[in-house]
Amino acid sequence: MSVDRKERYLKILSAVPDNHLARFGLANAYFEEGQFDLASDEYRLCLLAQPDWMAVHISLGHCLVKLGRKPEAREALERARQFATQQGHSSPLEEIAHLLSQID
Repeated sequence: MSVDRKERYLKILSAVPDNHLARFGLANAYFEEGQFDLASDEYRLCLLAQPDWMAVHISLGHCLVKLGRKPEAREALERARQFATQQGHSSPLEEIAHLLSQID
């Protein structure tokens, strides 16, 4: 299933490279397949376009936890927590705390 999703996102991105929602979808498809390096690359591209995208910081942090890259994961998750607080999103704070607990 995610191969079809990946192909769809890749097709969209070949036509419209700055479609950040398609890039986020592609990153999520890579993540679901366990291709964490590819997913983290795509999440980073999303953040270049929109640095305050809290959900992407969480997803990037999750990828980096999976890859065992603890300092980078902590940095991404701390930024996610900062944006969640600034943007008034309390529900992601529990997920962020859970991910941070995995690298302590």
